[in-house]
Amino acid sequence: MSKPNGQHTEMEGKPSGMSAATTVPPLSNFVYIYDIPRMEKKRLAALLEVNNKWYELGEKQMGYSTVELDSTQRCCQRNNRSPAEQLLDKWGNYNHTITELFVVLSREKLYNCMELIKRYVDPRYHVLIKESASDGRNAVANMATFSGANNNANVPNGHRAVHRLKDGAADQKVNGGGGDDAAAAAAAATNDKSNPTNSKENSPFANELADLTSLIPKISYEELTAATDNWSERNILGKGGFGTVYRGNFKHTFMAIKKIDYNKVKSSEAERIQLQQSFNELRFLNSCRHDNIVPLFGYCIEKEPCLVYQFMPGGSLDKSLFARRPASPLTWRERMNIAIGTARGLQYLHTFGDKPFIHGDIKPGNILLNEYKQPRIGDFGLTRQGAVQDSATVVSRVYGTRPYIPKEFYDRRELSTKVDTYSFGVVLYEIGTGLRAWDERRTEKHLKDYIARAVQEQMHVTQLADQSLPIDAEALMCCFKLLQVGRVCTADDPKQRPDMVGVMWQLSAA
Repeated sequence: MSKPNGQHTEMEGKPSGMSAATTVPPLSNFVYIYDIPRMEKKRLAALLEVNNKWYELGEKQMGYSTVELDSTQRCCQRNNRSPAEQLLDKWGNYNHTITELFVVLSREKLYNCMELIKRYVDPRYHVLIKESASDGRNAVANMATFSGANNNANVPNGHRAVHRLKDGAADQKVNGGGGDDAAAAAAAATNDKSNPTNSKENSPFANELADLTSLIPKISYEELTAATDNWSERNILGKGGFGTVYRGNFKHTFMAIKKIDYNKVKSSEAERIQLQQSFNELRFLNSCRHDNIVPLFGYCIEKEPCLVYQFMPGGSLDKSLFARRPASPLTWRERMNIAIGTARGLQYLHTFGDKPFIHGDIKPGNILLNEYKQPRIGDFGLTRQGAVQDSATVVSRVYGTRPYIPKEFYDRRELSTKVDTYSFGVVLYEIGTGLRAWDERRTEKHLKDYIARAVQEQMHVTQLADQSLPIDAEALMCCFKLLQVGRVCTADDPKQRPDMVGVMWQLSAA
């Protein structure tokens, strides 16, 4: 990559692309839907196409409209493709995990499909398979000879989905379940105070929440219900595997309200995990106040727990960068300000305590913008406290969003603030190029590898800058700085990555 004035940078060299594994990876490496082996995904798609179960799954559980699903079906019929496989690829492009897919399949009682992928899911979730195990095994056995289009005319060979974001909240997750009797019964059982497993008084975090939330304003469930117009779908900002985020008008002030839907949580273990993430958010947001971190306004633990945040009218950075028809593209100055503000928030998170707080899921979807395009970091459900002096800590499991996870964390589970630095570097690439971190259409699917090739080929920055904006001298300098700092942040060796204080100063010097 060369500078705007034509001089070459000192970053030239061979790209540090991710080489293909030469051995069969362990099951722990199969985290996201796009990790499912190709033939198994085709078998799963074939099962979903029986009686058009894929359509119901997409509409009821994944949040797609009938217009979108009908369009997918027509397109696949014209191109002799599998609509079910297209749906899985499309939903997978939002970085949904196999576990999330497992959960939504359980809501539709597609137990044979669950049997097909359950080996990639933590055994604690296997209790969601309600039907007899023999039914699932027989269904899987019947698919054992499936080999491609010859077995099903609707399932193509080598089909790849185009990575695309829908209009609406970035990283949109699963929709709420249907209103059938089974779901209602499950919700009633969950809310039954006489059931010691599901009682909120018996939550493993009840005492911790009671101690912590004494410092945070408590808002009644009735007030939040009124603020969201009885949880109207018109007020939905985004959806997740265990809950939904709504826009609400509370005390004549717009707020974002995250509601954990207990009728979606079908096991005590799933409830425990979601409560842990909510407790994390309460703990970290209560202790960490900063202009570039989304503030927590209140909480509710009645009926269905809720967290109440400041409403960010600018939406997510993901939506601003990748929406099909954004209201107005971010200018280069706005992009640089967003990068600097996010870096400022991260460096505060890493340095304000004796031990650093590591966000763990930095990506455009978790960077929110106010009406002036000023950024604030959100979603602290995966935040962890690091070690003293920021030495690497080996954790029990990998979490986060795959394209933003560095190799030392994904392969060796070594967690430090340099994981956030790497993720932020990938975000800088996205801000500068307007390209997504992962795209099946590119030769180098990961954006980091695409930039590495550009450096090796000494590509000029005008070829890398987001083409949706005019390119002038200021634009070239902004884009060059974003990519230059991103290159340093995504170094393969975490010791070669700067801390976020240094990153902030490098960006501020632009």
